[in-house]
Amino acid sequence: MKKILILFLFIPLFSCNDWLTVEPEDSVTFVNYFKSESELEALYNMVQSRMKYVCFGKQPYFYSSIDADDVQSDVDGYRKLDVLKYTGTSNTQSWTAFYDVIYLTNVMIENQHRFENVSKERADFWLGQIHFAKALAYFRVAQIWGDAPITPSSESIDPIGKSPALEVLQEALKEAKAALVLPTHDKLVGATGAAITTKQCASLGTVNTLLANICAWMGGLTGERKYWEDAERYASEVLDGKAGVYDLESMNGLIENVLGKNRNSEEVIYAISNNALDYDRNYESFQKEAPGHFLISYPYLTEDKSEIANLVNNSKNAYTRIKVTTVKEIYPEENDLRRKEFWYKLGELKYYSKSESESESESETDLESKEDSLYSPYAHIAKWRYMVRQMKEDIAGMPAILTDCDWVFWRLADLILLRAECRVQLDMTEEAVSDLDRVRERAGLAGYAGSTSKEALREEVFLERRRELFGEGQYYFDIVRNGYFRKYLLGGYRTLTDEDVKNGALYTKVHSNAFRKNTLMTQNTYWQWQE
Repeated sequence: MKKILILFLFIPLFSCNDWLTVEPEDSVTFVNYFKSESELEALYNMVQSRMKYVCFGKQPYFYSSIDADDVQSDVDGYRKLDVLKYTGTSNTQSWTAFYDVIYLTNVMIENQHRFENVSKERADFWLGQIHFAKALAYFRVAQIWGDAPITPSSESIDPIGKSPALEVLQEALKEAKAALVLPTHDKLVGATGAAITTKQCASLGTVNTLLANICAWMGGLTGERKYWEDAERYASEVLDGKAGVYDLESMNGLIENVLGKNRNSEEVIYAISNNALDYDRNYESFQKEAPGHFLISYPYLTEDKSEIANLVNNSKNAYTRIKVTTVKEIYPEENDLRRKEFWYKLGELKYYSKSESESESESETDLESKEDSLYSPYAHIAKWRYMVRQMKEDIAGMPAILTDCDWVFWRLADLILLRAECRVQLDMTEEAVSDLDRVRERAGLAGYAGSTSKEALREEVFLERRRELFGEGQYYFDIVRNGYFRKYLLGGYRTLTDEDVKNGALYTKVHSNAFRKNTLMTQNTYWQWQE
């Protein structure tokens, strides 16, 4: 145990805060480690502690994917590709946490020859977990930044330039394939032999889902059929029951078990575990971990109807809000169960603001009558409806409020619709509609009866993903993968030229700290032109 604690102390010194600047002589620190399976698990847990930042966070795409009518002023510039919002060095996110994960995974992979007292089966298990984490980190780097460095080893201190996005994705693909040795979720066990139940621990289903996403992204990037074929095949491994047991919840079960406090569902493929320790370390009044969290308000953060009136009457972009009419446009079929389950009393919520009364002398009867006639034009999301109020007070002097749930990154409905998208690209029209209808059926809808032309069906699958995954963080990437940015994004996105896109306009600007010790680092061409 003493050795493990020392390792925990050394890791921050090895971390790649600027650019993997690990001195070679430091690597001898690891000679005395990896002598038991518990030490492999300890390093794996350190990787896991950083995976939240790989999957969620405050990247500009996070703000660009807020699907709402009005966005609070401090993030509105991101959503509209406002150059002034991006060009300040403090206004873009660093990839440090992503390369921290890559560094730590390299440490274990490079030191596997030092493993002792660990069977090959158990060594393969922990290495599979590590390869999955490394693959996911590179995949997210490629999604968010596009061209990026591929680090050769944990000991490298040489400057390294960026590799093309496709090569970064190929690196992710290679690492993910190395993780295919993992068992199905029901067979995961830790170093002590106890069953692992958290969906943050990768399994065969998780790896195949990652591979499907990598290949689909490569298909969107290149337009090459082979990538769509691979994506469809990997998705089918999961959806056809070859990589573990997964199934859709009922609509009520989706809220309770997947997006709610029960944290136990066959629909969840991969999720970041969220528990009391995470709550205790939270320092904000409400931590927004998914774009849809910006829309959480009444009655989950407050039950004060005057707050609704403030939201409605405010004209200074102090609130993020979406209109009832917009929600109904997104969910055009009145019998769509998601209108009821994903939204709180959609179109039925009344509010009253005294400032709106015509006279201070209005009678109570008049006020009650007026209140009855005032319905909020704004919708309130109810996908995340279980809140935790801390006993302690935060920096604003208010009780901390957080969503009582794990942060779901991939769930079965997501993968079903991703396969539908792949099948459209492969002209598998009947099979694509079958996947589409599976999600529609859960929402209480009849089978799709619209046009089955390739483009019409592709957009319908995209729109179904928008409905089903609303606010969960996939929207921006779905738009980019499909090339719909001029239609579904706002502001500067709508005037981007093909050359702008080729030069990286849809990727995040590289943060200034990536340049400090790496003389070969370059800015994305589009953002270099803006500065």
